Amino acid sequence: MKYRTEGIIPPPIAKLAEAAKRISSSPGFLNLGQGLPGHIPPEDALTTLKERIFHPATHVYTPDEGLVELREALALYLRQESGIDANPQDEIVITAGANNAFASAILTLVEPGQNVIMPSPYYFNSVMAVKLAGAEVKDIPVGESFQPEPESIEAAIDDKTKAIFLITPNNPTGAVYSCERIDAILDLCIQHEIMLICDETYSRMVFDNARHYSPRSRRDANNTVVTLGSFSKDFGMSGWRVGYIIGPTDFIKELIKLQDTVSICAPTAGQMLALEVLKKGLDVVEKELQRLGLLRELAYLRLREIDAFEEKYTQGTFYLFPRVKGCTDSRKLVMDILQSTRTLVLPGSIFGNTGEGHIRLSIGPLTPEAVDEAFNRLSKFFGEG
Repeated sequence: MKYRTEGIIPPPIAKLAEAAKRISSSPGFLNLGQGLPGHIPPEDALTTLKERIFHPATHVYTPDEGLVELREALALYLRQESGIDANPQDEIVITAGANNAFASAILTLVEPGQNVIMPSPYYFNSVMAVKLAGAEVKDIPVGESFQPEPESIEAAIDDKTKAIFLITPNNPTGAVYSCERIDAILDLCIQHEIMLICDETYSRMVFDNARHYSPRSRRDANNTVVTLGSFSKDFGMSGWRVGYIIGPTDFIKELIKLQDTVSICAPTAGQMLALEVLKKGLDVVEKELQRLGLLRELAYLRLREIDAFEEKYTQGTFYLFPRVKGCTDSRKLVMDILQSTRTLVLPGSIFGNTGEGHIRLSIGPLTPEAVDEAFNRLSKFFGEG
């Protein structure tokens, strides 16, 4: 029997994860691979959810589009944080994470034979979703500063292009895309009547006076922009699987069909927890983001001490994405690092061809002591310790 998914490459970190699993039980294993923020939801929010856990409403489906209270609170939050003006009744859907939101958006918008333009490096799961729809990814390398080049994107648009996909702040590079570049790309979408899908999962994780800019905050863009987000990173809710999607009313009406078919709704308990964080946990979230900012400063300080790395400083997320001098096979390199130092990092090549020669370091879950230890090991591995 032939399966439609046979042409889709499995998650590219599967073999690495298998090797890491064997080593992770040994003393001193350090995980700089998985994209976790390193904090859990605020205690007050968890306590409130604990009190509600025996209530029958916690154990039933919500409406397909999510709890109305959560959609209303999210609409207010996004208006204050990003300048997004979205109607909670018919422009917001709560999803089972941002991955679910992206896959749903693609399956709603894109037909077999069409294409989606993605600046590269990109998040590998996004490619899998596009291929699942029977479409193709047009991989457009970013510039030296990890910023997308509007001219290169414009040159790639053809009559089969259905959408342009941006992630800002970016996974894996940490780049915060500039307002000017995003606006230029949005203008292209309006001109060519294609959709701009913008993943803003890391919207609050910007540092050093950088500013996150959401294209949906432009009042002329509401019919052209689909915004994706997640509670996994900022709110420390990765395992609860709660995200959201914002789009034009007619798009949301069609997407709901897919939502009901695939998942019906996001997990009810997770929606309740997200609501409680929005209501009374944002101060705690802000303190955790400040902690991440200090951790980033330490990591970049240590990164500069290792001559094997070509520093690529960015202002967002908890990822570092340095180039390794002379590296042409990042998969082999990270396997050697894992086996030699019991430290897991990810190869840049899994984020597209443009990522080859780089490695991704995820420092979110680490303590300052663990960051120091990780860079001590890397320094020794590259013969500098």
